[in-house]
Amino acid sequence: MTADRRKENNDLCAANAEARKLLTEASARLSAILDDKAIVKGSPIEATTAMELALEAIDAAVAKLKAATTTAKRPAVVSGSPTRQQGQFLAFIREYMLRNHAGVAPTHANFQRFFNLTAPSVNSMLIRLERRGFIRRIPHQARGIELTVNPDWIPPGCVSGK
Repeated sequence: MTADRRKENNDLCAANAEARKLLTEASARLSAILDDKAIVKGSPIEATTAMELALEAIDAAVAKLKAATTTAKRPAVVSGSPTRQQGQFLAFIREYMLRNHAGVAPTHANFQRFFNLTAPSVNSMLIRLERRGFIRRIPHQARGIELTVNPDWIPPGCVSGK
C-alpha cells in the first residue's frame, strides 16, 4: 500500500470514527428522551413513532459504519473472481444485509431455503468463500459473516439467476 493510499485510508477511518461517535451520542440522547415516560406521554404518537424510527436509523448507520471500518482496515485477500455459485452466495449476502434493517448477515437456514441446499452444502460453500478471502466468519457470533471484498465487485443480479 502506498503512503498516499495509507493516508487516505487513515483519514477515512478517522472520519468514520468521528461520525460513529456523533451518531452514538445522538442515539444515547434520543434513547434518553424515549425512556422519559413524561415526555413520551405528553407527545403525540406520531412524534414518538418518528423518534423511534430515527433511533433505529441512527443505530443502523452506526452498525454500517462499524462494518465499513472493519472491512477498510483489513485488506482483501481475494484470489481470482468468484465462481457463478460463489457469486450468487456473495450477492445473496450483500442483498440480505442491505435489505435487513439491522444490517445483519443471513442465517444458515436463510441460505438453505433460498438456494434449496442442505446444511452441510451451505457450510461447505461458506468455508470455500472464507478460504478464498471473499468473506470472514466471526466465531461464536450468530450471523457472524462479513463481506471482505468491495461489494461493488460482486456481480449484479447473481441471486436471481439461481
